[in-house]
Amino acid sequence: MALDFTQFFERYEELVSEVDAVFNKFETDFPEQVRCEKGCSDCCYALFDLSLVEALYVNHHFRERFAGLERNDIMERAADIDRQLFRLKRELWKASQAGKSTEEIFETVARTRMRCPMLGEGDLCVMYDKRPITCRLYGVPTAIEGKGHTCAKSGFKGGEKYPTVHVDMIHERLMDISRDIAEHLGSKYKAIHEMLVPLSMALVTDYNEDYLGVRKPGDDAKPEAAAPAPQPQAPGASIPKMEDAPSEACNTCDSDKSLCASCKENSFSIVLGGDDE
Repeated sequence: MALDFTQFFERYEELVSEVDAVFNKFETDFPEQVRCEKGCSDCCYALFDLSLVEALYVNHHFRERFAGLERNDIMERAADIDRQLFRLKRELWKASQAGKSTEEIFETVARTRMRCPMLGEGDLCVMYDKRPITCRLYGVPTAIEGKGHTCAKSGFKGGEKYPTVHVDMIHERLMDISRDIAEHLGSKYKAIHEMLVPLSMALVTDYNEDYLGVRKPGDDAKPEAAAPAPQPQAPGASIPKMEDAPSEACNTCDSDKSLCASCKENSFSIVLGGDDE
């Protein structure tokens, strides 16, 4: 039986449209700071993971678009990256055991560069129209768990005050769609909606019924303990609009505001990619 994720892909594409609108607003309001242009591939070397819905979406369109030798070449590049990621994770685990802090490890990941398997000739993405949300936001100020991020090649400077995209809100919406996919499938894997994978793994994975845990006749139908569900969003919640974005650097922080007195002025604590200057 072919698995149909059309209804979930439509919800995902609605979110993508909102994200693109936010990025376009940044380009209009901060033309000197947003320096993304054709041929710039800095974001194509960054490490990040995909939610279940994004992994399924990218995998679906990859298999629709590519076949034969071209598909094999991309999958070979993806498999090679997976091997590199395995070695990196092993090294980071050893570093954590040796006493390195979580912040140091995250900074190592943020500065690690691996060429995306979808990056083709001329440093152009071969699936640009179907690229993940992280790729669509690279180059503008974002906040993840209260910490600011920006691309080193952009003109946004640490310590300055800019509107900021709260990525945690986007992540919650991706998890909501992923959870609904798992419920739609009746997956026997209670936490499959929480699965996060690198794009390279999303390309090489065969998301068939067995992989997704779709129950078959004769399977034990006893329900497993429910996994903790993400906190539901308020009705109508969406990506913050630019005009609603914080005007003060400290407002990009999700921490208790009583901590503001000890907060650092520099709202960008990690710089993603690019050359250190």
